[in-house]
Amino acid sequence: MMPFLKFDTSADALTVIKEMRASFTMNSIIPKPSQCQINKEVFEYDGHAVDAYWVSYPPKTIQKDSDKILLYIHSGGYLLGNIHSFSGLECRLSELFNLTILHVEYRLCPEHPLPAAVDDTVAIYRALLRQNISPSQLMIMGDSAGGGLALLAVQALINHQLPVPRGVIVLSPFTDLSMSGESYTRNRHTDISPQFDKNWYMARLLGFNRVQLSLDDPRFSPLFGSFEGFPALYINVGTAEKMEDDSRRMWTKAKEAGVNVKFEEGLHMTHIYPMFFLYYREAQHTLDNINKWIQTI
Repeated sequence: MMPFLKFDTSADALTVIKEMRASFTMNSIIPKPSQCQINKEVFEYDGHAVDAYWVSYPPKTIQKDSDKILLYIHSGGYLLGNIHSFSGLECRLSELFNLTILHVEYRLCPEHPLPAAVDDTVAIYRALLRQNISPSQLMIMGDSAGGGLALLAVQALINHQLPVPRGVIVLSPFTDLSMSGESYTRNRHTDISPQFDKNWYMARLLGFNRVQLSLDDPRFSPLFGSFEGFPALYINVGTAEKMEDDSRRMWTKAKEAGVNVKFEEGLHMTHIYPMFFLYYREAQHTLDNINKWIQTI
């Protein structure tokens, strides 16, 4: 429907990324329902302020002391995306899952290199706990880079000995910045996600410290971190995408760590395919499966 634009990565990086952001069209693929309710709240924890948005469809009064809340962490390769591009998706998920969604407006690279986005997500989670919201009310969901960020945030919570959320849902999570999985070669001809020069891309994510940092550092690549103490976990991936092994290898590690983990792969499906539920039934079927899983945890 909308072919990916080609960008000149030899040009000024920030100019190129601003062009990418301007062409990011998720909100036209999944438009926001006119009656969907979106309210901004600035969360603060120990001087760290982060914007977030409550999303509810159909509109309702949010009961923080009792509602189940789904923190949604959007995709965009850590470079793109905001509430405007993902509000349509999040409104529909609120309706399908019958949950209140909290959109995390984390800071983007390259202006704020990793792990700034992890710090933002953890700050919002800690602020929710400080508001006396129980971890049993909270779930975290993310797609692609947002899925990787969701996993990094939970690993950070465990490292800080904080209570974990009720469950975590990741769609095609970006778990390995070193891109060492065999699927990066096996599926390179069937994957339709944007193609970037790896060195250019990683320099945008990690900033000036790129040369001192390893791409398999668990601070950035959750695949190489620990899954001990993880809550219930739902992993979804397509068999036609380069990141397939990011999910498969993580599934193996999670099982070895004793995590209650559900793995679903979409045969011949591509990257983050459940997001396109308005267009084909395989995507809708997977979201239905996730909804059923939510009721069981």
